[in-house]
Amino acid sequence: MKKIIEIIGIILIGLSIVIAYVNLQSLPENILTYILIIILVSFPLYLIGHRLRRTLIIFKEKVIIWSFAYAFVALLIPLLFFSYTHYEQLKSETFNEQFILFESTSSVNGGGISLGCMLFLILFVSIRIFSSDIRRKWIPNLLIVITLITYGTSLYVLWEDYRGIHADRGLITNKWDGVEESIPWENVTRIYIDPYVNYARLSDKSDETHISWTMGIESDSNEDVLYRFQNLYKHDLHVGNQIKEIAQDNNIPFIITNMTKDERKWYEFELDLENLPKEPFHEFFQYK
Repeated sequence: MKKIIEIIGIILIGLSIVIAYVNLQSLPENILTYILIIILVSFPLYLIGHRLRRTLIIFKEKVIIWSFAYAFVALLIPLLFFSYTHYEQLKSETFNEQFILFESTSSVNGGGISLGCMLFLILFVSIRIFSSDIRRKWIPNLLIVITLITYGTSLYVLWEDYRGIHADRGLITNKWDGVEESIPWENVTRIYIDPYVNYARLSDKSDETHISWTMGIESDSNEDVLYRFQNLYKHDLHVGNQIKEIAQDNNIPFIITNMTKDERKWYEFELDLENLPKEPFHEFFQYK
């Protein structure tokens, strides 16, 4: 009987975390609903679960640390990721007007600054909560404060850092310091599409081998501007066709690199795997 009660307690703890994560959907529009569900449903279930799996004496001794653990797992981690994704969405909605293609950072590693700060913050908080034998607790506390300030500062500084392809103005890059660089369509000398196979890394079990492609845009005064597209997606194909139409309207050479035998194999496999319409993709990649 005691074993069954412990299992029920573990189930309630897991259910409380699930409710907290699902409850994120009410943000940011219904913040009151989010708070009420956490206070009245999720957190009480979490405490009841711990009470069922431990004696009253142990529960009283551990309830504070368990509460901090709940705040860390059910609140801090999801709220951090929510803030990051909502920030990216809000940024895209703010600056994405008339952009055919929009990226929220002007450089490949730009978004990694905020994401890295967020991951370090999670690490330092977890050390502070779950390492009870730390002697100098002010060290992780200081690291948490510094990382939190850095994270907030990076979001603020990088707000106007983005790049994209504009239907009328051409290529636009806006740096974090407010300096804008643009390449009008009349300065573009060539656009090329280069398919390639993105081979899975052995060090990353979640990585998979798949067909990808690069759009390179050459100009008469700047280095090539590259945009990379992972896998085969209808949205990316639509973007590619829009750029192709602009190239034709402005008499810009639009060149498709022929696929190798290996690239053709993965290209056909991807189309069949995702059940994609073949003709539009064949036409764009000039596949025969």
